[in-house]
Amino acid sequence: MQFTMPPSAPETPRFLSSKAPCAGESTVHQRLDALDACLSWFYVRLLLLTGVSWAVHAAELVLFTFTRRLVAHNVGMGTYALEALGVGVFLGSALGGPLFGLLADARGRRSALLFAMTLSLVGLALSAMAKKDYHVIAARILAGIGLGGELPAATVLVQELAPKSMRGRMVALLEAFTGIGGVGGVALAFGVAPQLGWRSTYWAICGCVLYAAVLRFGIPESPRWLASVGRVDEALCIVEKLERAHGKRTRYDNLKVQDAPPPVESASTPRVKVGSDTIVQTLVLWTLWTVMAMSSYALGVYVPTLISMSGFNMYERWSTIASLHGSQILGCIAASWMLEARGRKQSLGCFATSASMIVVLLSYMPWYPFVVIIGTCSVSALLAGTWSCVLAYTPENYSTGVRARGVAYAFGLSRIGASGGALLYPHMFDVWLMSVPAITSRVVIPYGFDLLKDGYSDEVDSQDSDTDMELGADHETEDAPLVVNDGESK
Repeated sequence: MQFTMPPSAPETPRFLSSKAPCAGESTVHQRLDALDACLSWFYVRLLLLTGVSWAVHAAELVLFTFTRRLVAHNVGMGTYALEALGVGVFLGSALGGPLFGLLADARGRRSALLFAMTLSLVGLALSAMAKKDYHVIAARILAGIGLGGELPAATVLVQELAPKSMRGRMVALLEAFTGIGGVGGVALAFGVAPQLGWRSTYWAICGCVLYAAVLRFGIPESPRWLASVGRVDEALCIVEKLERAHGKRTRYDNLKVQDAPPPVESASTPRVKVGSDTIVQTLVLWTLWTVMAMSSYALGVYVPTLISMSGFNMYERWSTIASLHGSQILGCIAASWMLEARGRKQSLGCFATSASMIVVLLSYMPWYPFVVIIGTCSVSALLAGTWSCVLAYTPENYSTGVRARGVAYAFGLSRIGASGGALLYPHMFDVWLMSVPAITSRVVIPYGFDLLKDGYSDEVDSQDSDTDMELGADHETEDAPLVVNDGESK
């Protein structure tokens, strides 16, 4: 038996496998998308389990940032070595993202997440044992490779386990754990590291490697990916367990059931068809991620540093730094609502433009402590909301077979942009003698304009249930409103 989709306006798919999906694969997509958009215990548990790995990721990055001087003093690092240490994690992430994207598409999302988390903690352990500056830098790069693999794998896993109607909300709530981990990293960097030493603090975080076993047995593999590689029975088993855990709150009976057509045989190995639309859309996404990474560094890190030279220093006290990371939680919660209410592109345009404009206003206002704290925390919240929108939007541009690679390549390029921002903005201020307002105005144009196709209102079609099933779906059924593609928020 096969559950069919209603007719919808076909679009040229961005990434499409040449292998037609079987009836079982189509059923997996439809049964997942038939779940009601409510946070059942399964999804709360999924967020908590994957969110902890996300929080550990964020805590590592914060710990790397705020213990850098302790490491440099203890190991004996010069100026150039200190700069290399600062960009080492970014460069490692630029390499790790594509590598683990390939692994996630070949071996599964969960396996890639476990391997990436373990590798990042191994890099942290090697950092704790390092005696020379080049040892520390090499260990940071290794940790960065693992950190670069965690974000794409976790994002795609959560996105594929959720029904279409709540994907954006789930990804945004997952991103909220970045703020939670950031607060934890601040506590470790300012409360534990000065007392116990940076090496002992690193070793304490390395204990989280045991959490990989919890992830291995606590969360399932993506049933969409399992079905895409022919493991349909395993995928259906996971879907049935998910439906039971969801309390059977589905509208699945609305779907019309009919005899499944025989599967289409493919004479060759499945491959990805790439057209001009595919290339253009991918380049736009890569540009968006890269510009956002560079701009985020300017808006969230470098501009507050410039303000501290003649105004209030946000990074002088741990409480203000913790507030900066805590505000990210509020931004992600706001994005989780707005993504489903207004759609991906309208939400992205709203958060990104608001962040840019607030920084421009902040650069012209008197830099009293209250003004700087409120303004900087507002920018931090809006940036978190912006990244939530991008993380929710990007996977939906790719079919299941290449989704992890699509996200991972964009993420890897964005890390190169972040590295460039770390080196570019000091040059802009010290060499080009640009003022703070001049620097902030340079990020309004890339942030304020939506580079995505057809402006804010043209929402992307979900590639899970539409593109993956397009070749095998029967488009003659009229009475299945559940999965109709009406162009609204996905």
